[in-house]
Amino acid sequence: MATGTLVVAKADAWVSFDRLDAIYDGTGKAATCSTEPEGLAVSMTYAGSPVLPVEPGVYEVVGTIVDVNHAGSATDSFVLAKAPATVTLGGLAQTYDGTARMALATTEPAGLDVVITYDGSEAAPIAAGSYAVVGAIQDGHYQGSASGTLVVSKGEASVVLENLQQSYDGT
Repeated sequence: MATGTLVVAKADAWVSFDRLDAIYDGTGKAATCSTEPEGLAVSMTYAGSPVLPVEPGVYEVVGTIVDVNHAGSATDSFVLAKAPATVTLGGLAQTYDGTARMALATTEPAGLDVVITYDGSEAAPIAAGSYAVVGAIQDGHYQGSASGTLVVSKGEASVVLENLQQSYDGT
């Protein structure tokens, strides 16, 4: 009579990622996957953590099959993108008065930081003329921009003439 140990190895299985991107909304986001054979449980980690990512960024995602009869895993990159936001520019028609002429920007959602450039410079123009304006959101969660033209019109000046009556003296 012989005795021995029978070892039954897990069968190979495959994980395929179906969706590897999401857009920020303040809640945790997950990659989606499928398995072959179908319907196997999969444990996911993002940059080594089982916690779903909330902040925009690129995360290494690992999907590992959790099953008594099957084994397999896959690794890829999960991208959590910044949410789109709207920038609206205002104050694009102004008149020269010797001070810097700055465009205005509002955002939706409200209150996001916007960097405004004038012909590529952050310095607001003073002189009359037309300036290409770009307002770009500077935020870790949102992205968006708008462009327009700031037109600074010439200011009004008055001319006062004096001493207009004179007697002829040859000069």
